[in-house]
Order: sequence, then structure tokens, then C-alpha cells
Amino acid sequence: MHLHLLIPDLLLPVDTPSGQGWGPQASSSSPPTLDALETLLAKGRRTPSPALQLERWLLDRFGVLVEEHGQDDRRDKPDNDRAPIGIRAACAAYSLAGDGGEPGAASWARADPVHLRVDRDELVLADASVFGIDEDEARALAATLNEHFGAALQIDARQPGRWYARLGSTPSIRTTPLGEARGEPISGHLPSGEDGMHWHALMNEVQMALHDHPVNEAREARGEMTVNSLWFWGHGVYAPLDKRPFNAVLANDPLARGLAGASGASALPLADNLQAWLANAPDEGQTLAVLDTLRAPARYGDAPGWAEAGATLHRDWIAPALAALHSGRIGMLSVHLPTALGGLSVETIRGDLRRFWRRRKPLATYVRKRED
Repeated sequence: MHLHLLIPDLLLPVDTPSGQGWGPQASSSSPPTLDALETLLAKGRRTPSPALQLERWLLDRFGVLVEEHGQDDRRDKPDNDRAPIGIRAACAAYSLAGDGGEPGAASWARADPVHLRVDRDELVLADASVFGIDEDEARALAATLNEHFGAALQIDARQPGRWYARLGSTPSIRTTPLGEARGEPISGHLPSGEDGMHWHALMNEVQMALHDHPVNEAREARGEMTVNSLWFWGHGVYAPLDKRPFNAVLANDPLARGLAGASGASALPLADNLQAWLANAPDEGQTLAVLDTLRAPARYGDAPGWAEAGATLHRDWIAPALAALHSGRIGMLSVHLPTALGGLSVETIRGDLRRFWRRRKPLATYVRKRED
């Protein structure tokens, strides 16, 4: 069996926008000891990877189109003024399928509930991982928006913090995944392309419809963040995929599960730990486990939460995977560590563990530094 562990936002330098990293100056909290990962990085075959965050890594691996920045209508701007790469791929339709929905032949967009707050002269985005929202609130807000927009835009609040919009047609825009926009000023992440301005106006209309909503008035009275906007991204139509890079995908992320199903692979919820999955795991094939709990604390600069999540992943997945490789239960282990600055993958087989001359080095050795 070949097991792949996908762990976004683990190899972060100390000068990331969140201001945190695994280096000695990262925070007052000591970073966790990740000796099993350091062993794999020392013994295995390391391969640098491009700057791909979770959604882009999945789209690339499953052979789904990613719209590159050079095709953006802002390509004439200096590099440091450009918005991040927009994508034009049906993330929402695959995500809806991964969430148990039926995308059919309709065009869908993710329409995730967010809170926008003013920070200096910018609007900064926070998602539901920060403010929380319950099912009743989600249903009430979605009902108001569905009444307001009618057939042109219908919201499916399938999960309290994860919504979908059924569209009348597929727009010509490029969008930024929520995972890349959260914690950031939205000005560099707004929809771009031929229909971009229409979608800016649509977002403004949503904000006006939600402004005085009873749900938000009650939240504000309790001192909670309001749901004052939606973040639209990943529009398109579901289609089966020709490429099947994995036999099975273990993930809580619905996009990963939806892509797996569209490729003909098994899509399973992430087990509590590696041992729980290994108890009934097949002896053959390739399995991807998406371990994405570092993403939110990394984006919001939560150093203690990030360190705690890293230690938990190491205890529950990375160290047991190394032990399973050593015992022969796993034949090959690949660990993928993508970040927005570029990442690293390492592939290890049991024989590599005998390379005693390849000594462990601190994890910071492998971090891609931010360019000035």
C-alpha cells in the first residue's frame, strides 16, 4: 500500500502574514517536536513543489483546470500588486457532491457565510471557523436571500458554515477559494474577469439584504460577529474526471471527497487516527489522507492553536505512519507539505529508513523563505 499524507501549512516561515512559523522566533509557545516527520524528510526522497494551497493542490492532482495568473485581466500590474491566482474550476459542484448533494447539470458556486470587518482602509474576511453559526441561523439567513434573489440565485445552506449557490448560468469570472481569502483583505481576492463587476455588485446586494436581518441583530446583541456577506468561489458544472490518482481519499474536506468520487475513487470521512483506519485498510492501492487542521490557525495567526494541531497530527498520523512503514504494514509513504510560498514532498520506503548516514535536521531547515 502507498499512503499519501497531505498536510497544508506545516512548513511556514516566521515571516508569513500570520506572523508565526516553526522557527525559534515564531511565538512564545514552543513548537511541537516532530521527530517522525524530520526522520522521513532526512531518509526519503525530497521533491520541491510549487506554491499550491489545498484546493489548488487537489485540482492539480486530479487534473482539473487551474486558471493561471498570466491570463488575469490584471496581468499588467507589478507582481506585488497582483491579486492571487484566480481559479476557474467547478470546485463548488464537486464540493456539493462531497457534501452529499446532487449537483446534476446545474452550475454551482460556493457561497460561504463570512464576516467582513473594517481594518484601516480594508475589509478583512473571517469565516465560520472563527465566528460559528448554527443550523437555525443558517436556514433563516438563506431563506431571506432566496426570497430576495428568486430563481437567479438559490442558496443551499447544506452545512451551517458551508453554503452553495445554484446559478442561472455559469459566469465568466475567476475566484479565490475561501481558504486562501480568510484572514486577508478582500480587495486582492474579489472575482475578476469579464463578469467580475457584476459579482462585486451582487456581493454588495447580499450585504444589504443581510444588514438588518433578525439573526444578525440577535448575534450583535450577544456580542457575536454578524454574518454580513457571502464569499462566492469555485463556480461551474459537475463532470466525471478522467484522472484517478488515488484508489481512496480520506478527508473531512468536501472538495477532496467530491473529486475522489468524480474520479471513481472511494471517498471516506477522515478517521480519528491512522490506527483506526489501518485496522480495515487494504493491502494494495494508493490512499490519500487530507490532514488540513493547520490551515485556519495558520491563516489567523493563532500560534498556540497551530502548534497544538501540529502536535496532534504528529501523534495521530505522522508518527504512526512512520511506525507502519517500519513494520511493513505500509509499503510506501509520501508526505506532501504545500504552502502558499512553495512546498515539499517526501517519498519513503522501508529500505530508506536504514540510511543511518542521513541524519535528522530541524524542520526549519526545509522551510521555503519568503522573498523580499
